Amino acid sequence: MNVGKETLALIQRNGSGLHKEAHGHGAAILLTHGFGATSRMWDEQIEELTDRYRLILWDLPGHGQSAAPGPDTTPGHLVEDMLAILDAETAEPAVLIGLGIGGLLSLRFCHARADRVRALVLIGTMPGLRSRAARDIWNRQVEDVSKALEQGGLDALEGGAEVDPRNHASALDLAHAAQVLLAQYDAGALDWLAAIDVPVLILVGSEDQPNLTAAAFMARTLPNARQVVIPRANHAANIHKPNAVNAAIRDFLGRLPK
Repeated sequence: MNVGKETLALIQRNGSGLHKEAHGHGAAILLTHGFGATSRMWDEQIEELTDRYRLILWDLPGHGQSAAPGPDTTPGHLVEDMLAILDAETAEPAVLIGLGIGGLLSLRFCHARADRVRALVLIGTMPGLRSRAARDIWNRQVEDVSKALEQGGLDALEGGAEVDPRNHASALDLAHAAQVLLAQYDAGALDWLAAIDVPVLILVGSEDQPNLTAAAFMARTLPNARQVVIPRANHAANIHKPNAVNAAIRDFLGRLPK
């Protein structure tokens, strides 16, 4: 990738800077990474898809080149940030692609602003936890992640192929981002998942055991969804098996209504 051709910008919202960049020309695609990753996890998709599409990438708050989330940041605020990023690039409905928490944020965006969404691609995404007991267990794990980053610095950052501590500026920013982005206090998308009626491609790695069940559930629940399991891929299937993921995405995009 020739980074010299990137379009770089800094969006200011409520005093916090969000890094975004755009590549290519054509119909817009907004890509949102997962926790611990950055917009660099989409480099293989930039190489493959920018011949026909405009890929818009951003770093979540506290990640990469983006500032830490504010003390009162909510998922609703992140949806507003996504809308601001889209507004800066296009007035047309866009395809949203998200991995992990980026997938859940894409679902939340679609629920809030369906008029701005052409389709969704969800990679290794869990749509939520309905049980309060399950959310309590999950949130204790999130607290452990946050504390590990506070005490151990960026060396304590764990994850798959999409996670590279060298891409981040501050372990403390990531520790705060974990609490904002990962903690679950409601059922996520579960209460309204069946009302999402845009075309949806669900991608999941065959080795991504925590998300295989979630992917199958979403494929049954979303009214206009298809699921593709990527063989021998883990959570970041787009990095482990970029050719298979890119082919599935390109096929999906090519079938969308004009």
